[in-house]
Amino acid sequence: MKNKALLPVRKYLSLFLLSISIVLIVKLLFNMFAVGFIEKIWDLNGLEIYNDLQNQEFKYIYAHKALAFFDQLGTFLIPSILFLIIIKSIPINYLIPEKNDWFKLVIYFFILLGIAQILLVISTYIGYDFLPLSTQDFLRNQQDFNTKIQEGFITESFYGFLFNIILLAVIPALGEELFFRGILQKICIGLFKNNTAGIIITSLIFGILHFQIDNLLSIIFASLLLGYIYDFSNNIFLTILLHFGFNSFSLLCMQTIKWNLVTESQLDLLANYLFIPIGIVLSVMVLARKIFWRKKTISLD
Repeated sequence: MKNKALLPVRKYLSLFLLSISIVLIVKLLFNMFAVGFIEKIWDLNGLEIYNDLQNQEFKYIYAHKALAFFDQLGTFLIPSILFLIIIKSIPINYLIPEKNDWFKLVIYFFILLGIAQILLVISTYIGYDFLPLSTQDFLRNQQDFNTKIQEGFITESFYGFLFNIILLAVIPALGEELFFRGILQKICIGLFKNNTAGIIITSLIFGILHFQIDNLLSIIFASLLLGYIYDFSNNIFLTILLHFGFNSFSLLCMQTIKWNLVTESQLDLLANYLFIPIGIVLSVMVLARKIFWRKKTISLD
């Protein structure tokens, strides 16, 4: 699936380097600001926060939430906005979904849940022995760290849950979709002169940067699905909504466990015996009936 009328490859390489540079610089600035904010509000210095993270004690969970909030803003959301202000050759289109769009979003949401669960089960059985041992250890440590700090973020407070929705669902959905789908995917398509290649490369980067080895295949699949939806619909609002819905559902599952409404084993049964069959059936239906968004040409004039 080649994409014609693109800019020269060297132009996209420059855009790629610029986008990464903006992300790194803004991320560093926001992290520095966050440390200063935490020191001012709670009288905690950066060394105390760092040691608490390294020891995985998470005694200052309120400070870590503030740090995560600034990090989420500074990693993708603000850099993406700055990049789009500076670079006018990569427009991002967003339209309010129509009735038919909402119908498709619901279908694709359950496909995402079902297929992601299948890939999670496959990952559990297959493992990642093909990766170097050092890489496995690094990714495993990152997975454990992310899991523990997320568990620390989940409290019994309903207001805490609402804040987590903003922190772990709203901001990531906006920032990651703007950057990965709206910017990086278009740059990769331009680099490789091929839509499919651009979507695959973007999804691999998306999966690796999440540092979750157990969910790696699921995250890459989610990115592929979102990538094709954006490539066909040319409407970033659709992928933001789907991304937000998936993240919110994951948070809701963790929260219901914390509130003792369900157990983890009950959720696993629900995922394996309800979401997987629904995901498979809907996937077959989508392919058989061609329930896709109308193909639109991505123009990078």
